[in-house]
Amino acid sequence: MKIRSRHVGLGFLLAMIILAMFAEQISGVRFDHQDTESILMPPGAHHWFGTDSLGRDLFTRVFYGARVSLFVAVFSSGLTMLLGIAFGAMAGWFEGFSERLLIRCLDVLQAIPSFLLVSLLCLFLQGLFEVGDFNLRTLLALTLSISLVHWFNVAKITRGQTKQIKALNYVEAARALGATPLRIFQKHILPNMQSTLLTLFVMQIPASILYESMISFAGYGLQAPQVSWGILLQEGWRSLSQFPHLLLLPALVLFLTVLAFHLIFHNRPPEKFLQEVD
Repeated sequence: MKIRSRHVGLGFLLAMIILAMFAEQISGVRFDHQDTESILMPPGAHHWFGTDSLGRDLFTRVFYGARVSLFVAVFSSGLTMLLGIAFGAMAGWFEGFSERLLIRCLDVLQAIPSFLLVSLLCLFLQGLFEVGDFNLRTLLALTLSISLVHWFNVAKITRGQTKQIKALNYVEAARALGATPLRIFQKHILPNMQSTLLTLFVMQIPASILYESMISFAGYGLQAPQVSWGILLQEGWRSLSQFPHLLLLPALVLFLTVLAFHLIFHNRPPEKFLQEVD
């Protein structure tokens, strides 16, 4: 059953990537094409997800918007992992001040709602950047703000595993032979954490997707004419009572995407990572 659920998750994500890459080719229209004769049409044979208030094909916009949402999610998750691994490894190896600083930062972050913190950071970084248009600045700000809020959790896990592995006999022997901390981390610690770190990276992606969607939905993120899942949810919310498909269909795709990531690693067995690596 676990294997089947992972296959379902992987299959859905593969289909999502293909649809995101070829959304306009599949539907035959651009994501921003306006058809004044097809305004607010319900889902049908010609427009599978219906159309919005400007006559734009919702199917194309949902899956074209997946590009932006997935871009923010993947890059912010990658940056989160880099920051978390670097700081967590230092805190676990050297302990002392770096470890105490990490714990204090975690205490502060846990006292502040994550969405509020990401939103404030996003607004601050938007004003800080002076390159490109508004949506480019917002894209950079979203990626950085999500990373700056979530890397502490990765650092906490990396710190704990680094402390466990460095206490093993073969690591102590490598230290006695004069191996540098960087070499020990590369040869012994990091290889033993690969599976755990990969899981953390993959599970960070759906969280980042939700943050991008919520921030854009709240009006602090990307803006039209750009399209992302957050923008589609914001537009659909305005017409929920009369045209519910404008909100429900993008929300359904978002929900299924997040669910697919969780199915892949649902009930994943614990890894035996504490072993010597040649």
